[in-house]
Amino acid sequence: MSPARPDRLLTLPNALSAARLPLGGLFWVALGRGPVLPFGVLAAAAVTDVLDGWLARRRGADPAGMGSWLDPICDKLFVGAVLAALYVQRHAPVELLALILTRELLQLPMVLVYRTSATLRRWLRYDFRASLLGKAATVVQFLAVSALILNTPVAWRLAELAFALGLLALGDYIRRAILIGKRHPPTQEPGA
Repeated sequence: MSPARPDRLLTLPNALSAARLPLGGLFWVALGRGPVLPFGVLAAAAVTDVLDGWLARRRGADPAGMGSWLDPICDKLFVGAVLAALYVQRHAPVELLALILTRELLQLPMVLVYRTSATLRRWLRYDFRASLLGKAATVVQFLAVSALILNTPVAWRLAELAFALGLLALGDYIRRAILIGKRHPPTQEPGA
């Protein structure tokens, strides 16, 4: 199998996903300049997230398969940068930030173990696409971050909801991996 050509990697949907990385840095600057600019950065990140998925579905398959893992990684890095800025600049409680970030804190090691374990990859088929629960958890994360920017007490309730939805989403990702793995059982390796 030949390596993917650069023009197949640098698609518009992938560029929109990658745009969330500098937006995470821009959030650090915006947070110190009042509430309007951070919301503008969050809105720009949300628009890139919606557009990259919409364009990828409209244009068809991603020939290099890069978008299916690039998008969630950029999402997680953006959320991490935003929460780090809220901790450093606004002194948001670590417990509150951990509730918002629980899904990412648990999902990242799961994905790394999956990627490095040939045994798991033989009987599980991890699907990186967001589920409805995953999208709901992301929306509630953004609402919790918005509440933190405005320094309102509802941030705790939203963080708890993000925590619950994040755990449900992780359970759904695992369930999907098992179901897909059952539909496509591993092939018998030679000599086994």
